[in-house]
Amino acid sequence: MPHVLCAAESEFPVSSQPAVMDLPAFAEVVVPRHLNRSFTYAIPDQLRDRLQVGSRVRVPFGPSMLEGVVVSLAAQCGRGDEQDPTTRGRVAGRLREIASVIGEAAEAGLAPDLLTLTRLVSERYLAPWGQCVRLILPTLLAHRRSSRYLITETGTKRQESAGRLTSTACRILARLASAPKGLTLISLRRTVTGPVARTLRTLARRKWVRQIERDRQGDQDSRTEPRRPPTNDMTPAGSPSQVHKPQESATVPPREMAWWDQLRRALDGAEPRLFLLQAPAAQRLSHVIRAAEETLARDRTVLILAPEVIRAAAIAELARARWGDRVELFHSGLTPTRRGQVWRRIRAGTAGIVVGTRSAVFAPLISLGLICVEDEEDPSFKEEAEPHYHAREVAWMRAGQDKAVLLLGSAHPSLETVQAIGASGEALRISDDGVVPPAIQVVDLRRFLPGAVLTEPMVAGIRAALEARAGVVLFLNRKGFAPALLCLDCGGPQRCPHCSVTLSFYKRAARLACHSCGASVPVPETCTLCLAARLEPVGFGTERVEEEIRRLFPGARIGRLDRDTAPTPGKAAAIRRLASAGEFDILIGTQMLFQGFPRPPVGFVGLPHADAGLHLPDFRSAERTYHALLDAVALARSGEAGGTIVLQTYLPTHHAIASVVSYNESGFYDQELAFRKSVGYPPFTHLVSLRVSGTNPALVREAAERWSGLLKAALRQRSAGEERPPPHETLGSDITILGPIPAAVARVRGRHCWRLLVKSADAEVARVVVKRTLEVLEKRPGRGGLKFDVDIDPVEMV
Repeated sequence: MPHVLCAAESEFPVSSQPAVMDLPAFAEVVVPRHLNRSFTYAIPDQLRDRLQVGSRVRVPFGPSMLEGVVVSLAAQCGRGDEQDPTTRGRVAGRLREIASVIGEAAEAGLAPDLLTLTRLVSERYLAPWGQCVRLILPTLLAHRRSSRYLITETGTKRQESAGRLTSTACRILARLASAPKGLTLISLRRTVTGPVARTLRTLARRKWVRQIERDRQGDQDSRTEPRRPPTNDMTPAGSPSQVHKPQESATVPPREMAWWDQLRRALDGAEPRLFLLQAPAAQRLSHVIRAAEETLARDRTVLILAPEVIRAAAIAELARARWGDRVELFHSGLTPTRRGQVWRRIRAGTAGIVVGTRSAVFAPLISLGLICVEDEEDPSFKEEAEPHYHAREVAWMRAGQDKAVLLLGSAHPSLETVQAIGASGEALRISDDGVVPPAIQVVDLRRFLPGAVLTEPMVAGIRAALEARAGVVLFLNRKGFAPALLCLDCGGPQRCPHCSVTLSFYKRAARLACHSCGASVPVPETCTLCLAARLEPVGFGTERVEEEIRRLFPGARIGRLDRDTAPTPGKAAAIRRLASAGEFDILIGTQMLFQGFPRPPVGFVGLPHADAGLHLPDFRSAERTYHALLDAVALARSGEAGGTIVLQTYLPTHHAIASVVSYNESGFYDQELAFRKSVGYPPFTHLVSLRVSGTNPALVREAAERWSGLLKAALRQRSAGEERPPPHETLGSDITILGPIPAAVARVRGRHCWRLLVKSADAEVARVVVKRTLEVLEKRPGRGGLKFDVDIDPVEMV
C-alpha cells in the first residue's frame, strides 16, 4: 500500500486531558468548515467539569451555531500575552463561550483515536482539518434551524422603552415579546427587514434575548433501543444467504490453509497486516464471513465496506442472519435520526460488525480487529468532494491505529493492490477450477459499415438465446441515444451553454442533456453554430440499442437499467427484482448491471462497443475497461452450460480486449504495469492533481500559471520575494510538474478550470511542495472567487 501517516507521525496530535486538579477554563474546538485550525472558546462554569477531549459541543460561529469537537483543554488561555492568569476574566470576556454539550452519556463524545484519524486524513490529503472533522460526526446537522430566540426580562423592559434602539431591534423585540415559545432566525427574517442576524447577536450580548437549542434531528441521547428498519427497496430481492451461502469444502488446498494460518496469526499479532482475497463474489463473501467469525472470537470488532448501498445492505442482511443485532448498517443515505441512533450504538460498543459504504470507514468502532474492503478496485471508494480521501487508504490508516488486519477483496484487483501484494503469501486467489469459461466471439467493427450498432453475429447470438429461453444481457457503459448530435454542414457538435461539454442526444425525450451540470434543452431545429438544418446523431448509447432490439425482436420482453430508467435506488432495485424473476428476455444496461449481488447467469452476453472506455484521456482507461469487461463476462453461463459472448470492438488487438478474450489475467497485469512504469504513473509514482477554477477565465489562467511558477521555484530551492515559499532541504529533482493546461472539461456550470499535475516517487515531498505553495495562494487578498483544489492520488483524471 502507498505510504500513509501513522499517529506518531501526525504534526498536530490530539491533546490529552489536563490534570484533574486543574479544571479547564478554555477549549480548542474544531468546527466543520473549510478551515485548517482550531478556535479557542471559554468554558462556562456549569460545563467545566463535563467537557473532555472528544466532546461534541455547540459553539457560536459568526451568525451560526455549529457543532464542533473539543480537541484540547487548558486551564489557561495559551494565546500569546493572554496566558497571564491575572487577565483570565478579561480574556474570557473577549472570547465567545461554548453554548452547550451534545449528549450527556460517554458515548456521545468522539474517541481520541478518531480525532487523530481526522488529523492524519487532513495531512495525507492536504484538506482543512475542519472539513475532515465532518467525517466522524454522526450527522451533518443544520443547527441554525433548531435555534430559537426568546426575549429576556431585561429585553422586555427595554422593549417597553425602546429609546435609541434601531428599527430592526425594535421589531425583533416586539416579535419575540408576542411569541412565548420563541422564534427561529428563519421566522424572524420572514417578518423583519434589515440585518436580523447581526442585530440578534448584539441583543444577545446585552442579555436582552437568549438563544436556546432544540435538536429536531434526533441527536439527543436516546434511551430507547432503535427499531430495526424494515426491508425496503434498497434490499435486493431474494435471500442473500441463499445466493452467498458459505462454501464448506472437505479438502482445503494447502495454499489456502497456509493463507488462513497467516490470517489467524495476524489477528493474534500486534501489527497491522494487509491481505488480498481474489475470488468470485460468492466464494469471496464466504471467506469474509469466516474471517469475521475468527475476529469476533477474539473479542474484536469487524468493519466491512462495500462500494454501493445495495450491496452493503445485502451483506448486512446476511450477517444479521448469523449475528442478529450485533450487526449495523451504516452509510450516508440513512436519515439523520437513524444515522445518529446507529452511530451511538456503534460508539457504545453494542455493534460488533458494521457494514457500510465509503463513509463507514469513520464509524466509531471500538477494538477494531478486521477491516474488509469489498471490490477494492471500485472508484466509488474515492470521495469526489473535499476532502478527497480514498476509503481503502483510510482503512489502512485505521488498521495501523488499531493494529488490525485489512482484507481487500476483489475478483480483479487494482494495479495498486497487485503491486503492493505481489506474490506474497498474503494473497489468496480462488478460481472456478474445472469450470469451462464461455467462449468469446470477437467481431471486428472495422469490417462493417460505420455506425453499426448490432452486427449479424450479435443478432444471431441474441436470436439463439431467445429461442432457447436462456436470457440475454447487453452491456454498454453509455446512456442516452447518442453521445453527440453533429451538424452535417459545419461538423460542429451541439454544446452545453454552461460547460465545454458536448450534449448527449435523447431521442425519446427529444432533448439534449449535459452529463456534467445536468442542463437539458430541447433538440434544436437548426445547428446552433451555422443554422443549418442537417443534424445527425453520432455514436450510440443504451437508448439506441434498445430501439434497435425492439425493431429486431418486437415480441421480446425488454428491460433497460441505467440512470435514465432508474434515477433512484428504489427504481433500480425494482428493475433488478424483475430481472431476477425472469421477467425480461433481454436486459440492456450500463455498469448498474454489476451493482448489488450477482443475478443468475444468462445464456448470452453481448458487448456492442467493448472499447468505448479506451478512448478517454485517462491513464487508467485500459484498467477500467478490463475490469468492466470481466464483470460483463461473469454474467454469462459457463461454456458447459451453453454460455456464449459476442464482443464488438474497433481495437481487437488492444491488450485489455485481448486479455479478456483469452482469459489471460497475468498478461494484462504484466503489460499494464510495464506501461505504467515506463511513463511514470501509479502505482510506481504518486500524483497530485491541482485544479484552479473561477468565473473569470483570465484570472483562472493567471492563477494556474502562478501556481506553476511557485511550484517550480520551490523545486529550485530558491526564495525570491514574499510570494516565494521557503526552500525545503529534502526537495529533489524527482518531481515532475505537468501543465498548466485547460482541464479536459474546461468549463463546468459556468466556472472555467485549469489544471496541473505533480508527479513524484516520494509522496511526502510532493505534499510538502504543494502545501507550501497552496498556503501562499490562499493567503493572497482579492482572490476574485478563485477556488484551489488539491486531489492526492486522484482516481478520475477527466
